[in-house]
Amino acid sequence: MKNLNFVGSRPAFYVLSSLIVLASLWLIVSKGLNYGIEFRSGSVFRVSFAEQVTADGVRQILELDRFKQFFKRFQVQQISSADVIDGASSEFFVTSDFIADNTGAGSVDRLLEDEFRKTFPGAQIYEFNNIGPAIGDDLKESAVYSILFSLLIIIFYISVRFEFQFSIVAIVALIHDVLFVLGVFALTQREFSASTIAAILTIIGYSLNDTIVVLDRIRENIRLHRKNSFDHVVNLSINQSLSRTMYTSMTTMCPIVVLFVWGGTGVANFTFAMLLGVLVGTYSSICLASPLLVTWDKSKGGSKDIPEQSERIAAS
Repeated sequence: MKNLNFVGSRPAFYVLSSLIVLASLWLIVSKGLNYGIEFRSGSVFRVSFAEQVTADGVRQILELDRFKQFFKRFQVQQISSADVIDGASSEFFVTSDFIADNTGAGSVDRLLEDEFRKTFPGAQIYEFNNIGPAIGDDLKESAVYSILFSLLIIIFYISVRFEFQFSIVAIVALIHDVLFVLGVFALTQREFSASTIAAILTIIGYSLNDTIVVLDRIRENIRLHRKNSFDHVVNLSINQSLSRTMYTSMTTMCPIVVLFVWGGTGVANFTFAMLLGVLVGTYSSICLASPLLVTWDKSKGGSKDIPEQSERIAAS
């Protein structure tokens, strides 16, 4: 493989990454994220059927004209057979952004159950409850804390495993990746749900793994190429890790693409976030994290030879 000059091209990568971050921040602030029902107020209920019913069959009822004013946005999730109520052949969990008034004979759950029974005589609705905005706020807060806690653990681990500056460039790359995913979600207004949070945490782990592979190769090459400049060592390490990084990304993308195309609406947002994360994570591992080490070294007065700070890395 050719020795590509990633380190020499770092100004162009910095410009591109800066544009990505600024555009993502602008989209998040100006357009906002399209939060899923679990992050906002709404209603939830379970519906069971004595017959075999598909999720599409449930959606067709909810999309009838008489219910459109109530269920403008909703999600239908089939419950596993282990959770199905006795005597039911199929059961679904439905979430909606509608706050229902379920009192009296004309309540929404009664009307909806009657409509289901016209097509599916064995239909029955359970646990029709409202979710207040406070619960959604708690979920948002928990999501933010989970991401921040993950970043702190990463800083601690890489600082112990390598050195502090390694953890900083890794965190910069991770923040870049997460902002890119959030920016695309704001741009496309795809629903930002709990599964998206799970995808972001997965992306953090995936991107970090790629970055650590390159950083570890840098540390190994510092021992082997003590007479070369730090720029050369970093660039050599990126090139040596390039094929491994690309193969890992391609093999990871294959099942994600299959799930995105044929996995249905239940996993669409998760797989979409993962597709974005794998792409931008591969880019940041190669073109951002390691070149930032060179910039850090030069800002500390690094010389043509391996700097003292790199000697400490080699000794660790």
